[in-house]
Amino acid sequence: MTMDRERKLFQALEITSITHGIRVSSRQDNPWVTNVCVDSRFVKNNSLFIALPGERTDGHNYLKKAIASGASCLLINDNKRYLYERLHLDASDVTVISVADTFRALRVLAENWVARFPHLVRVAVTGSSGKTTSKEMISSILSTMGPTVKNPGNYNSDIGLPLSVFNINENHEFGVFEMGTNHHGEIQRMLDVYSPDVSLMTNIGTAHIGMFGSQEAIVREKSNIFHSQVSRGYIGEENVWRNYIRKAKNIDLTPFGLTSTSGYAGAQSLGLNGWNLNYDGTDIHLKLIGSHNLQNALGAISLAQGFGATNEQIKSGLEGLEPISGRSRVIDGKVTVIEDSYNSNIESANKILDYLDELPWNGRKNVVLGSMKELGFVSSQAHRLIGKRVAELAPEGTFLYGKEMEAAYRMLKDENYSRNLFFTDEYEELEQQVTSYVEAGDLVLLKGSRAMAMERLVSPLSLVS
Repeated sequence: MTMDRERKLFQALEITSITHGIRVSSRQDNPWVTNVCVDSRFVKNNSLFIALPGERTDGHNYLKKAIASGASCLLINDNKRYLYERLHLDASDVTVISVADTFRALRVLAENWVARFPHLVRVAVTGSSGKTTSKEMISSILSTMGPTVKNPGNYNSDIGLPLSVFNINENHEFGVFEMGTNHHGEIQRMLDVYSPDVSLMTNIGTAHIGMFGSQEAIVREKSNIFHSQVSRGYIGEENVWRNYIRKAKNIDLTPFGLTSTSGYAGAQSLGLNGWNLNYDGTDIHLKLIGSHNLQNALGAISLAQGFGATNEQIKSGLEGLEPISGRSRVIDGKVTVIEDSYNSNIESANKILDYLDELPWNGRKNVVLGSMKELGFVSSQAHRLIGKRVAELAPEGTFLYGKEMEAAYRMLKDENYSRNLFFTDEYEELEQQVTSYVEAGDLVLLKGSRAMAMERLVSPLSLVS
């Protein structure tokens, strides 16, 4: 099989050297690997499969499957080396390398790969919400200026980002990678792999506060993206932690937003069609809905200005961006759905509910809200506050899903909420209630944390007549 030159990543001996591993297989040749996988479902010919132990499953349980799918090289932990004989890996046509820590080996390989492209201008994005959308906007604009690489989807963790950087090749001029975190030290581990020249922070909210313990701890973790070698840093003008971060990191931060982004001359809401944004005399149609996405666009504009982007490049980049699945995506049909199902916290839920409140609509408005996860000690209060906001909005139908949402339900019941209200912790019950209530001409908002998988309702709602 002839392999693409640019997709040749490492040879087996090189992997062994970089990771300080031990080659335990009897195979003596030196195969190339053309991609790196930690999920056996994505292994193909000439893959390097890195077996990562996890809380729910262990990659070492899928070594045979990886081989059957075409992996040419396996990376295993030293304490699992016994599997080489137990699974008869010596009889397979694969190179097996043993390392002290496969998690660290992944990051070391990724760091080595990034270092091969010193010409790449590196951009990084973080924040409690809006990271992926901002990353997509920035990369869309920069791609009009030169070849640009980015994380696919939401590969923004200390596993996802290292896997993403293997997409960098010698043709790329810009890299735009988002960095998310839900535990201490994660941002720094990503910075060890990919150290940005320019960083942008959207906002700081309560997302993952249950894992960090306080909002200040979230700030300390996320603000690491403004490391000492960053040449420019951008931050949302409404971010109340701006001065705290500036002093803590001893860095000048450029604010962006409605009053801070140079050249911004206002925007007209187009309802479910997004915004007509005026930038320096140029009209730009932004297809993404909500004031939060307008703010994200202004961040992308401010950052692009720093690279000398022209009005036409900014217009082309933003107008070329389509709504992203799970992030305020509008799905037209007999029932119109706003699918905002990727994640949820008190800030992002309030923003989309505010948008729904202000949106002109001739039919009925309904909300289907799933639990907001990883909020820890503030969870009950946060869900009650969402209940209060629902009471103010008073949609025709309110459907609450997940045990945490019971706090919102109880709050509404105690206030003698008179509109149609339903609560369940069972998805099948939720689907039955929603689809039997909703009718043609309705608008339905789907919002919830990733674990709630609210997007499951999209298909059933498309069948409502």
